[in-house]
Order: sequence, then C-alpha cells, then structure tokens
Amino acid sequence: MGLIHCVPEYLPGELHRVFSAIDQYRPSLTDLDEAIATTADHWGELTGVHPFRDGNSRTQRFFFTEYLRDRGWALDWTRIDDTAVHAARHVAMATTDSSYLAAALRPGAAPVTHHSPGGASAATAGKDARRSVDIFRQMMAHKRSGGTGADWWIAGTVRE
Repeated sequence: MGLIHCVPEYLPGELHRVFSAIDQYRPSLTDLDEAIATTADHWGELTGVHPFRDGNSRTQRFFFTEYLRDRGWALDWTRIDDTAVHAARHVAMATTDSSYLAAALRPGAAPVTHHSPGGASAATAGKDARRSVDIFRQMMAHKRSGGTGADWWIAGTVRE
C-alpha cells in the first residue's frame, strides 16, 4: 500500500500500547456490531505496528478470529472478502477510520455455534495483492469524498 509501518526501535512500546488497549477494551458480549467495531479499531492499530517481516496478515487474522470467539462471536472467513479486509486494515491504519474494516468483516460475523464453519485458515487462499491495492485506493478515495465504510459496502461493495 506504500505505507510506512512502525520502525523497529519503537516496536516494544507500540506493541505494549496496542495490546494494553486490546486487553482493556474488549468486544461486547451482547452486541455483534459493537464487537466488530471494537475489533476493527484494534486491528487497524496492530496493522500499523506490523511487527513481523512476513506473516502479519495471517497472524492477525487468526488472533482476531480467536479474540472474537472468546467473546462469543465467530468469523466465517468463507463469507468474508479477505482481499478487501487486507485493504480495509490499511485504510484503518492510515486514517484511524476502522469502519471499512468493520464493514468488510460483518458479512462473516455471527454468534458462535458448536460447528462454526470457515475458520481463519479459510481466508489464506483468496488474497490478491494487486486487487488489494486497487481496493485500498478506492476506499481512500471514497473516504476523501466523505464516505464511510458502512455506505461503501451498501453502495455495491468492491468495484472490479
């Protein structure tokens, strides 16, 4: 996306800051949209830290899937556009507006059942880096024109 992530000397402090917030401000147990919004806020922050050379997306996808599961919510990654999530994470990082990420996650979010399908590993095959950059640019243009993540998804989701 052409964005600068956290420089190595600041990683310990930034990780402490982000994980302290993740621990302190937990997703709602009763309101799915609130739970997704809280998770999206944290996910955008952690995307900015970007502590690993490789594997940040996979690690974060697994972490936040389990983070929500711990609060009673499931993410079915077979119903989520992983490439759009990747773009929206970076929009959240660049602008502090996590509404695009929340909207991208929402189609796959539901209460946990005993056999919730589509765990985090279901998403790994679908990400297309070039498409992710195109979606990121579209989301940023939409935001600059006064839009939000919610109306982005209502208006027709991702433009090909």
